[in-house]
Amino acid sequence: MERKKKRRIKYFYIRVLLLIIAVLMAAGLIRTVLAKYKTTAQSTADVDLAYYIFKEQSISQVLKLQSILPRQQAYPYTFSVANNYGGERTQTALEYTIEIVTTTNLELLFNVHKQGESTNLITGTTTVQDSDGTFFKHITVAGDEFGFTQDQQNVYVLEITFPISLNEAEYEGIIEYIQLTINSRQKISAASA
Repeated sequence: MERKKKRRIKYFYIRVLLLIIAVLMAAGLIRTVLAKYKTTAQSTADVDLAYYIFKEQSISQVLKLQSILPRQQAYPYTFSVANNYGGERTQTALEYTIEIVTTTNLELLFNVHKQGESTNLITGTTTVQDSDGTFFKHITVAGDEFGFTQDQQNVYVLEITFPISLNEAEYEGIIEYIQLTINSRQKISAASA
């Protein structure tokens, strides 16, 4: 009887020890896997926002403006649009447009151009009031198109200017909401239309 009891206790301790070792190995493996995921998920471009389009879709992200003060120079914010990410690429040719929606709390001036170019790509601006009475400025920006045979990426610069002429106390501490949306759709060639 005494011998069986000692054997059970011995097996119990072995099982507990094996369980502890398995938990430690799993924790180490999870930490390693998570670390690899984090390093591969980072963009290689030095951009504030990145959009990856693979199909007809709309993708929106909010641009966080740090404290913006009136000055002569524009505040540059970069964003990229790509047809690939993490080894995946779009299966069809796509074309996209860019839309910027912003509140009208501050009298900001906007300019959007491809990195390395100077042509302003803004094609239209409208101001719309929502059901709560808040006014939003909708800015349409010419996009581009991507094929599906090679990886492509366009980097854009959104320049926001807060004119120095508005250096008044009434604008202090006011927050501006800015949302960038990429609207993509399958490109239909003229031959198939």
